[in-house]
Amino acid sequence: MKLASLKAGRDGRLVVVSRDLSRCADAAAIAPTLQAALDDWSVAGPRLTELADALEKAASYTRR
Repeated sequence: MKLASLKAGRDGRLVVVSRDLSRCADAAAIAPTLQAALDDWSVAGPRLTELADALEKAASYTRR
């Protein structure tokens, strides 16, 4: 799982990035910032992993 922050406000907006770095999914519904995700990793981590898996799965459908 790759995480990134897009420029927005002081801390940026959290996104999950695809393995090939070509796409990203907004993760604000899980945690608004990377720091917020780290602060509550026991809850945010599994949800971010699910989002990353869904992002990769969606990409595999578009390649067919």
